[in-house]
Amino acid sequence: MADKYNTTIVAFKGGFATDQAPQVRQQTFLTAAENVNYEASNSIRKFGGTAKVNATVITGTPTITGSFDLWLAGSSGTFTHQHIVMTSDGKIYKEDEDGIMDDITGSAVITANAVPVFCQARDTLLIFTDKNDTPLKYTGTGNVASLGGTPPAGRGAVFHHNRVWIFSANATPSRWTYGSSTSIEDYTGADTGIVDVDIEDGDRIVGGSPYKNNLITFKGPNKGSIHIIGGRTPSTFTRDVATRGIALQTHNSIISVFDDLWFMSNRGCHSFAATQKFGDYEGADLTRSLKEYFRTGINRSRLDKVWGVNYQHKGCVVWGLTPSGAAKNTQVFGISFVNQESEGARPFVINRECSSVAIRTNPTTKINELVFGASDGFLRRQDLQDRNIDGGAGYAFRVLTPSIVLGEVDSQGKPQGDQPVQLHRIWLRS
Repeated sequence: MADKYNTTIVAFKGGFATDQAPQVRQQTFLTAAENVNYEASNSIRKFGGTAKVNATVITGTPTITGSFDLWLAGSSGTFTHQHIVMTSDGKIYKEDEDGIMDDITGSAVITANAVPVFCQARDTLLIFTDKNDTPLKYTGTGNVASLGGTPPAGRGAVFHHNRVWIFSANATPSRWTYGSSTSIEDYTGADTGIVDVDIEDGDRIVGGSPYKNNLITFKGPNKGSIHIIGGRTPSTFTRDVATRGIALQTHNSIISVFDDLWFMSNRGCHSFAATQKFGDYEGADLTRSLKEYFRTGINRSRLDKVWGVNYQHKGCVVWGLTPSGAAKNTQVFGISFVNQESEGARPFVINRECSSVAIRTNPTTKINELVFGASDGFLRRQDLQDRNIDGGAGYAFRVLTPSIVLGEVDSQGKPQGDQPVQLHRIWLRS
């Protein structure tokens, strides 16, 4: 026999959003979403567990400050795959699909606790650091070595229009130095040059990324500005200002997402495409409903240690950061872009150590999996089917809905206001 009760299914379409005023009237948004990810059906699934990539701890149990999945074409027609890591004690290791971290530091001198910036160009991995150490190169065999020629000791580099562009040397913090279009070790010839970006403006170049034939330049970490370097040759390179007031904190927070760049500033996470369209307006801010989280929920003095990647396998981007009161990266902030066109970007957090964040092609499954570096000398695979840490400890899945006052409705089904009602039936479906 039919009854008069109505069923309402709450789909939690909005995700983690602490600052949404409508939360007092609906349960679309959540006040907490920890160790979760979102499905295309709008359901919420517990984020997977971890397993160690290297079975044996790296000597000295250092922190893995950065890692990079390296594919080299070589000249034999067969690709070489290695995962490269840098550690807090100034060393570099490779893992070549055998679970063993081999020391390839050689005679390289790297400042302790340096955070690397990796740049692959011409079948060679270039390694820069935020301490302006001597740039290094690695060709897949032997040890790393100093980059030849006379490159500046910048804080990072990108490969754009067949040139290595090095940014933010100590003596010239607002300068790009671009190399030859035929060599990664020529920075003084006729085919090389520099581009200065608002010299002595209180900031430095913090990072950059190729985007639609342009080189997008981010300045920070204080006042902030974004610039567009156009052109394809030294005679046609140009510079224009895109916007001011958005201060990038680290190059490693820039993520390529479909036809866009997402990045984390000192204010939150942003879309470059939206920044171009709206300028310094809220429309460019992917986290405009999480201002309180970015003001008080994170350790703002460690935003230069943030790492971010596009975890396409699960339809989200993630940034490893340091929560408020902590001294190392132990929280992942993520934004799901599953159903983004209809539901918008949905934030969530994951609570586990993430001193560095990268994507690694699993040698067995060939899936591009998420890997986190930690402070105990281990690199860990993430989001595994078993919901535990390294086959042992469990962790909590926590979702909090806002409090809500239900009201009587009028003849058209619209609420009349905050009035107490009696719930005859209520249930949770999982």
